[in-house]
Amino acid sequence: MGVLGWVIAVILVAFMLPLLGFLYLDILEAKHETKAQLEQVQKLRREIEKQQRDNRKTNEFSDNPLFDRRSKREHF
Repeated sequence: MGVLGWVIAVILVAFMLPLLGFLYLDILEAKHETKAQLEQVQKLRREIEKQQRDNRKTNEFSDNPLFDRRSKREHF
């Protein structure tokens, strides 16, 4: 029975190695797809932020208290 057990174990390993290889390749492919999608989302986020900055009025400083103060030169 010992030899038969070894033969069955070798056959199982021989069948499992290609399956593990396919699983590993599938994981690598999913990793690359995820990375590409993440880069695309980051690019779109940067574009949206740039558009929002460009659409904001540059002359409007009402939200900044430093620009609401009177300068020292105005007093004289």
